[in-house]
Amino acid sequence: MLSTPWLAAIDFKGLYCHRLTSRCAQEKRANAKQGQAFQQISEEEKMLIHQRLSTHTSPDVISQELIREHNIQVSESTIYRYIYDDRERGGELYKNLPHSGKPYKKKVSRGDQTKIPNRVGIEQRPAIADEKTEFGHFEIDTVVGRDHQSYLLTLVDKANKMCCIRKMPNKQAKTVINTFMNVVGSTFFDFKTITSDNGTEFAGHEAISKITEADFYFARPYRSCDRGLNEHTNGLIRRFLPKGTDFNEVSDKEIAKIEHTLNTRRRASLNYRSPNHVFLEYLMAA
Repeated sequence: MLSTPWLAAIDFKGLYCHRLTSRCAQEKRANAKQGQAFQQISEEEKMLIHQRLSTHTSPDVISQELIREHNIQVSESTIYRYIYDDRERGGELYKNLPHSGKPYKKKVSRGDQTKIPNRVGIEQRPAIADEKTEFGHFEIDTVVGRDHQSYLLTLVDKANKMCCIRKMPNKQAKTVINTFMNVVGSTFFDFKTITSDNGTEFAGHEAISKITEADFYFARPYRSCDRGLNEHTNGLIRRFLPKGTDFNEVSDKEIAKIEHTLNTRRRASLNYRSPNHVFLEYLMAA
């Protein structure tokens, strides 16, 4: 008489289904291997992982921080497996991953450049801006709040990833200029170039250029990749302020805290240093 595991692998005609048994065996091996990985994570390591996930730190950065700060080696892939196993068990650690673990859907850039006077396209921007070796080349954008009743102005330096976030009551060109002036007056940024999408909120680009003595460029229509870093930064902000948030209900102190969190967050692209760290090194050497 066949044992129960074999019965499960027999089709209705009583024939042995090799494909089904093979798949069951593969899943069993995968689960066993996965279980071994989870067993290797100690309670102390789990606590450290949970602490960092609560601040929306990505698994690759967590892995590096555990090595540097605690001499603990837990690979990025092991952390990801632990998070997804937690999800299968009904946990919510995955919600702290970028975009809650979902594939990132790129935003389509707007193409209404004809409404912007004296527009200069990104094709004319100096090549050094893309090399990410020189500070001062910024990307700028707006984030929309609930029912289009509140907005954020966001800027990020392409080289050191330093970002700046400011609330706005609307996205009229004049409001963008005034908010940008606040950024200039409260930071040590040295602006060389600024790149935006083709939204009419940036129709006052010439005033911004005059304030900073920086050249202002516009991305190609429907090419969000022209401002990939800004898109990514806005995605990080959305971890703290999900879509549907009324920014009018968020205090300036909370906005400043989010900005600080992002600027002190280690980045793989900065050799696991934070934007603040890199920017301070630059100021000290100047």
